[in-house]
Amino acid sequence: METDSFAANLRLLCSTESSVSALCRRIGVNRQQFGKYLSGAARPSPANMRKIAVHFGVRQAEFLLPTEEFEAHPSVAGKLAGPQVPRPDGGGFYSAFRGQTLPLRRYLGYYLSYFLTQTWENSIVCALVCLDEHDGLIRSRSLERSIDPDDGSLYLSKYDGRVAMLGNRIFVMEYQRLARDALVETVLHPVGRGQLQYLRGTTFGISSRQRLPFTSPVVWRYLDDFTSLRDAMRQVGRYDINSAKLDQRARSILLGAREANAEGFVIPGRPG
Repeated sequence: METDSFAANLRLLCSTESSVSALCRRIGVNRQQFGKYLSGAARPSPANMRKIAVHFGVRQAEFLLPTEEFEAHPSVAGKLAGPQVPRPDGGGFYSAFRGQTLPLRRYLGYYLSYFLTQTWENSIVCALVCLDEHDGLIRSRSLERSIDPDDGSLYLSKYDGRVAMLGNRIFVMEYQRLARDALVETVLHPVGRGQLQYLRGTTFGISSRQRLPFTSPVVWRYLDDFTSLRDAMRQVGRYDINSAKLDQRARSILLGAREANAEGFVIPGRPG
């Protein structure tokens, strides 16, 4: 077995999972040992190789293919492409997302999204969101990536969605495209005609980690000084609620929204 090719192909398939730790628990392979497979430092035993192949629905021999051939292989390409989303027609529910190019054009671009989470105590999660125009619709693409402070596990979620402005509110409906098990809705209400730098609202859905409904105030900060995706990605992650690295205005808006709710928020957590 060409270890380098196997490791690269395994990493490619793992990019479709919500987290490596969750994958290891699901298939019954030691997380530390699995990390060696990913790095190319070790190769799986026959028993573990069977578990990995069965989970991904890929023949063991296919893991030996050069990575370019592996990625293009029919048994792999469909997994990497993700679920096919039907193209909206002109009526019914989908009509809400048609004709949104003009009202939402000024909101296109990159944002950092901040929301509260009880997945980790006293924490705020920062995600990266992109709104752009595609095929006559306004779409959203979001990325959340957090490191568990207790065991170092990586939690990764990617969302694809559609955006509409209705009644001076921005509605974002998103699908968790890695775990493929959650829908999230965010409603933003711009304050004033000229407001763009900080969009505030509420996000709600279900957490892939805890399988519980959640709701949280949310703040999107527009990256008007956006220079590179790499720089923006460095800010994605989990922060202590008192961290000096947090955008302090976003933090203030979140905490103010939480305190303003007389009954308090139920926030089991998002990431996925």
